[in-house]
Amino acid sequence: MGITVHHEASGRLRRLFRHRTGLVALAGLVLLGLSACYVPDNFKSEIRLGRTGDYAIGFWGDLIWAPLYRDIQKHTLSNAEIPGKIAEIQKDLQRDSSFKKVESLGNGRFKVEYQRQGHLAASDMVTFVRRNAIIIQIVAKPDGSVVVNGHTMKPSEAQAATTLGLDVQGEFRIIADGMVKEHNASAVKPFGRYQVYIWTIQNSFSPPPHFVMQREGAWPSITQEQK
Repeated sequence: MGITVHHEASGRLRRLFRHRTGLVALAGLVLLGLSACYVPDNFKSEIRLGRTGDYAIGFWGDLIWAPLYRDIQKHTLSNAEIPGKIAEIQKDLQRDSSFKKVESLGNGRFKVEYQRQGHLAASDMVTFVRRNAIIIQIVAKPDGSVVVNGHTMKPSEAQAATTLGLDVQGEFRIIADGMVKEHNASAVKPFGRYQVYIWTIQNSFSPPPHFVMQREGAWPSITQEQK
């Protein structure tokens, strides 16, 4: 009987070890998948959309460069190498004049202020942070619709990232005066002739923002353009 108990306990320990090893391996694979992306946290972000196509984007909060965060967490960088890597990322962000402030907080995390404005062409795409590292994307289509989508992690990626202390929290708003066709906002509030669409991002598992507005004026339909 004593030997049986010993084998059962040993088996449980082996299974527990394999389970923990599996979690660590999964987290490592997920962070490898986040090899070219910024993760937002502790942020407030706002898009202003006019019915004629004018837009403005604002972001105030933290951006975490996932590859650097991963390397620091996995201790693949020496203490002497980390400051140089941080300086590289900071310099890269500052190349974009829309970043009004970029301050390192350590561990691949940067406190930033971003402001950009312009006018959408008939067919256009505007992204934040940039096209190869998208957090927010605005797409203007030939039929006059303007689509805003937020980018989030897959559930498996979110779970592993959260386990390693990488999370997403903040508030995202769209202020618009056009005809809104679709949205999944948490709340909608009036603001003069505008409507304010609010998304409360509680964690990495929160649904990504989605919003569709129709611009004013006469626009050809997709069907007409294909004829």
